[in-house]
Amino acid sequence: MDILTYILIGLAAGAVVFALLFFFVRRHIVKEAQNDARELLTEAQEQFNLDEQERTQLFEEIELELWSKVEEAHLLIEQKIEDIDAQIQTKKTAYEEQDKQARAVLLAKESEHREASIQMNEKQTLFKKTVAAKTALEQDYKTMLLGKTQLTEEEVLASLTYQMVTEAETSLAKTIEFYESETKEFAEQRAKKILGLCIDRFSKEMSTERGISASYFPSEEVRAIFCQKLTDIVSTVQSISGCDIYVDENPEPDRWHYIQIIGYDPVRRELTRRLFDKIFKDIEKTKRAPDIADLKRTCENIKTELLRQIKRDGDLIAKELGLQNLHPEVRQVMGSLRFRYSYTQNQYFHCAEVGWFAGLLGAELGADSKRSRRVGMLHDLGKALDHELDGSHAVIGADFIAARNEDTDTIHAVRAHHYDVQPENDYDFLVIAADAISGGRPGARRSTMETYTQKVSGLQEISKRYQGVTDVFVLNGGRECRVLVNSRVVDDLGAMKLTEQIAKTIEEEMQYPGQIKVVVVRETVVSESTAGNKGHHR
Repeated sequence: MDILTYILIGLAAGAVVFALLFFFVRRHIVKEAQNDARELLTEAQEQFNLDEQERTQLFEEIELELWSKVEEAHLLIEQKIEDIDAQIQTKKTAYEEQDKQARAVLLAKESEHREASIQMNEKQTLFKKTVAAKTALEQDYKTMLLGKTQLTEEEVLASLTYQMVTEAETSLAKTIEFYESETKEFAEQRAKKILGLCIDRFSKEMSTERGISASYFPSEEVRAIFCQKLTDIVSTVQSISGCDIYVDENPEPDRWHYIQIIGYDPVRRELTRRLFDKIFKDIEKTKRAPDIADLKRTCENIKTELLRQIKRDGDLIAKELGLQNLHPEVRQVMGSLRFRYSYTQNQYFHCAEVGWFAGLLGAELGADSKRSRRVGMLHDLGKALDHELDGSHAVIGADFIAARNEDTDTIHAVRAHHYDVQPENDYDFLVIAADAISGGRPGARRSTMETYTQKVSGLQEISKRYQGVTDVFVLNGGRECRVLVNSRVVDDLGAMKLTEQIAKTIEEEMQYPGQIKVVVVRETVVSESTAGNKGHHR
């Protein structure tokens, strides 16, 4: 065998020896590990038993300590429980005693109730007998009454009913008359007091502007220069302003100084008047008639300035009355009232006055003073539009502000202030009263002699329609109609009815500012003369 073979045999023998050695060493190590593990397990079990004994002992000590702490409280609680049980037992005994007493009282009440029921039955029996006797007596009385009156039962009932109704109506009429007179008396006193307070509190000036219906030449020289281009100037101004203009080329000596301006739109009339004033100033300065092209430019400038003023006036009246959220078109129309007059009273200032008066009256009566001022200011807005639209200015104004989102109460108050619709709420009557104060106070409006004569004639004609009227006097500038009647034809009650009838007829047939007081005078004059004295006179 060669060396390689020996080497392989040697390696194999070494591997076997190594394997045996590894097996025995491993077995020894495992056996020692098992022994160590048994020892550790035994030690752990012993330690656990010791710890368990310590825990048990500690738990017992804690339990004893806690019990010692709560033992006293526990004993107190047990004592309280025993006390409560004793109280419950005591109250139970008391309640049982009260229950026995209540039962005894109940039994007594039941006994009384039975006795009362017996008495009630006896009284009911007696009442039935009494009712039967009463019915028999009524029947006997009815038979005797019908026999004496020779009437049927229905006729007697009808007669009694008529008599009672008549008495009730008479009594009711007297009561109504009494309360009506009393109400009118106190209402008039309170109304006068409130109106007096409001007028005293009104701090603005009471005078109003007067309207201008014509434009006046400053001198004959200016008129002469103006008439050099009379036709061209008049036609140009008419085309621009929309108003008709009349200038007398051959006037009478006392009529040379004015130009008549005719037009329904007050703003256009004011534009024309301002334009003529500017023309006259330019003629005085330059001593020549105006150029037509320059005249057109001047008119446009004046128109622009006039529109600015209208806007300023609309904003000013709203600011003065403290009103917000007014539509711009409403402000514009309010500003145009600056050139509108009614019975020579400026409507711009009139609307402001009515707004203030309505606010003061509303404050006295407990209404919203700000809304009252708003309604009062807007009440105559339609007068700025009545030259363009048909209908009452109250209806026109109400429709205009309705389209500009005013509230329902304001619209109704504007529509109702001349009774185009029936007034319903407080604001309607506030506006009517404030309008009457502003238009009816002395000096507010000025009527011509012709309109005053027509008013007097109308009042006299209406009053003399009625029977018994002997004479009629119109006093206080047409604000009082005093009617004299024949006392033999018209009695006191007739005089009251006649006053109402005349006032109602005046309201229906006449148009007038403010109010008219109707007074019926009925008097009986008795006189007697004495005989002449025959004695001597010294």
